[in-house]
Amino acid sequence: MASRSGRWTTDRFAELKGRGYAFETHIVYVEIDPATAVPAIKRYVCGHDCGVMINPDIVHGMTYGGIAHGIGAALYEKFTYDENGQLTSGTFMDYLLPSALEIPPIEIVDHCTPSPFTTFGQKGSGEAGYLGAPAAVANAVNDALAPLGLEINELPISPLALWETLNTRFP
Repeated sequence: MASRSGRWTTDRFAELKGRGYAFETHIVYVEIDPATAVPAIKRYVCGHDCGVMINPDIVHGMTYGGIAHGIGAALYEKFTYDENGQLTSGTFMDYLLPSALEIPPIEIVDHCTPSPFTTFGQKGSGEAGYLGAPAAVANAVNDALAPLGLEINELPISPLALWETLNTRFP
């Protein structure tokens, strides 16, 4: 209903009594092709607890999108600059983004611990997926390199960076 000021009002609202943090964990299995140094994500599982999901489809969509964005940060996306500080990766010809072909099937495991600080028991889930994905993918790549005594500590982990790392051990 409209109030006298012309603004819409409602008698129902969600009350926030404290902070409602979501929790998640990512488990990633990566294989690296020794001939091409291309990493392939073979399995991706994300378990998360965002309390009561008011709209599970929206939460899952944000989670899938966040993970895809995080995979891009881990393996593809890199800003580059010239010696004058001019951005040299300002177009999609220079700045690589993952497509649907590079994103593996993602398994989401829902867990619900209602928040005592919100009216409906919900927690934050707006950044679902993104925060854990780059570290999980990087750690999975390093786990694949571990039997060779190698690791890479820079994002994005491009095939060139992997090839150079592999060739320090096997020239």
